[in-house]
Amino acid sequence: MILESIITCPNCGVMKAEAMPTDACRFFYNCTGCGATLRQSKGIAAYSVPMVRCHVRRFKLSVRASQARTRAVCVNGAMTDDVIQSSRDWLRNPRTNLLAWWLPQAVIVAGLFVPVAARATIWIVALTWMGTACILTAKRCGRTHCRYTGPYYLTMIAPTFGLSFGFPSVDLLGWLILAFLILLGSKVLWWGTERAWGKFS
Repeated sequence: MILESIITCPNCGVMKAEAMPTDACRFFYNCTGCGATLRQSKGIAAYSVPMVRCHVRRFKLSVRASQARTRAVCVNGAMTDDVIQSSRDWLRNPRTNLLAWWLPQAVIVAGLFVPVAARATIWIVALTWMGTACILTAKRCGRTHCRYTGPYYLTMIAPTFGLSFGFPSVDLLGWLILAFLILLGSKVLWWGTERAWGKFS
């Protein structure tokens, strides 16, 4: 029988192994990191003797009007590093993934069809957005490729500035080549770094 579960606070992200009581039900939990009071979501069984087993526990943050939710995942009674890191990875969330990376990449492609001044502005905003998202993801979960793609996207702002001011003087083909380097280069970095050092490092 597994008497321990990992609880993750949705407010501050602190994770802690807690023993489940065998003589009572537990409906509330106070985070040791930020002091937030977590309450079990409606419909999820409380900690009680029949329910003492390893499975997903959902808690609802009952601080002001926050609707944040989290899951504590048990893996053979303990939280592995990969599970912890994966749970904090923005790439796992389709919505965040779309907003942080796929949408800006689509905007870069669409920017090829607008005047140079607007194109440069669009690209710089998109590159800054993606680079920042990568760096934050690397700090959150240690995703390997984000340690490299973040600085890469930010570095690509320099040639974008150069082309916008005519250094060097190029036509649309030059912009197409730069777009190709930005998009393909980031994918190569993704594949190469995670193949060499794993998904998280």
